[in-house]
Amino acid sequence: MGARFTGTLTATLQRVSGDRVDDPLNWSTEDQERALRAIAPWYDLDFGPLTDDVEMLQELTASGQRVLELGAGSGRIAVPLAMNGCRVTAVDSSEEMLAVGEQRMKQARVNIVRGDMRCLHLDQQFDLVVFALSTFQHLLRRKDQLAALSVARRHLAEGGRLLIDWTAPRPDDIEPSPPIMHQEWVRESNTGDLVTKSASQELALDRECGDALDRAQPIAWITYQYDAVDEMGRVRRSLARFPLRVNLNAGEMAGLLDASGLRAIEWFGSWDFAPLGEGDRMIVVAESSS
Repeated sequence: MGARFTGTLTATLQRVSGDRVDDPLNWSTEDQERALRAIAPWYDLDFGPLTDDVEMLQELTASGQRVLELGAGSGRIAVPLAMNGCRVTAVDSSEEMLAVGEQRMKQARVNIVRGDMRCLHLDQQFDLVVFALSTFQHLLRRKDQLAALSVARRHLAEGGRLLIDWTAPRPDDIEPSPPIMHQEWVRESNTGDLVTKSASQELALDRECGDALDRAQPIAWITYQYDAVDEMGRVRRSLARFPLRVNLNAGEMAGLLDASGLRAIEWFGSWDFAPLGEGDRMIVVAESSS
């Protein structure tokens, strides 16, 4: 049963991703937009219940502070920070993701910017710049990581802070295995549909692009599958597959920060400020080193 299921999934993903199925470093902006279009209708249902990271950021900010969120999605974090008195600018490259939260963000007076976090130029500086909830892991190549960190540093006000939050390395990040779908949740949407989310992670081993350093970094293919059943029993399926940089450790991040003119000043292992290594997150707070 498992082998037959895996084969079916792989065939489906090849139809979705085409020749790029085994070539994550050839992932394009158009590929990313295609994946985000599939995720956008379900993003709030999927990640909306998550509030622990929002509460952490609310503790780290004060009313009146200027906050820049890079990779803001539908405003899950930007809106509550703005409602807490912060002056928030939310940046995302996806028109579909921003559209999901546009009305909510405008009501909270969030400044919405569609742009690329690797080459953003705003005529403004901020007290806090945030890469929340594994956003940084979507940057697969070192040159893109450094570009995004340079953007963050350029937009830091004097005394400003940068916060990056990503998934802590896990042993199975670097274990090659077939893509087995696991059900994550079943929830009712605001239209009354019963939605099931399943997900899988598969280590990408056949990487033909990039320099030697890029090829040495573990990248996984992540698949999200959303099945929505309406009141008539009809099923609508959304399938998104995208590459994600995994197994990113503190030493590598410290090196990236240093190369970008930044330095780490605090590390945490969870959204409730546990020490590094005592949770399933890696969170660094950094400042300009000059």
